[in-house]
Amino acid sequence: MSGPVAPRPGVAGIEDLRACGFEGFASVGQLRDEAAASVPVAPGAWIVVRESAAALPRFLPRSTASEWRGQDPTMSADALGVRWVPHACVLYVGVAPGTGVRHLLQQRVKRFLRFGDGRNVAHWSGRHVWQLASAASLRIAWKVTTPEGARGAADELLQVFQEHHGAQPFANEAGEADE
Repeated sequence: MSGPVAPRPGVAGIEDLRACGFEGFASVGQLRDEAAASVPVAPGAWIVVRESAAALPRFLPRSTASEWRGQDPTMSADALGVRWVPHACVLYVGVAPGTGVRHLLQQRVKRFLRFGDGRNVAHWSGRHVWQLASAASLRIAWKVTTPEGARGAADELLQVFQEHHGAQPFANEAGEADE
């Protein structure tokens, strides 16, 4: 299920990611409407991407995500601008290691979407996505792996991204767990 990641995944765009084994690329709006039914109930890596890596972002003054454990996910537009990675289509890389139903792709994506809808759900990582004005048009893709291969697939994509862009994807925080 998990194969080697091709060189430079996500650097050139969505077709690059498809060649690396990612599939789906459903819009956030579509996945909300269908309650993420098209996302596999399996372990793997998942990503949030935008179709046009050239477009500049517009940040909302407040995040649509809920507070979590007393923390407000909202950041200033200046702080988000510092995090922004120009010319990158990958905005967030998540992992679903499959150590129980809460940690399978479908459930991780559902929780991510619910958190972005302002519901009190444990999915703090990736929170910066929910301050993008275009969040509903972003796309989510996944790569099914073995439970052992999920973290490796996500880490490999993050490493290649870091090597190419000199930074983590916009909504990934170094050392932050996917929860």
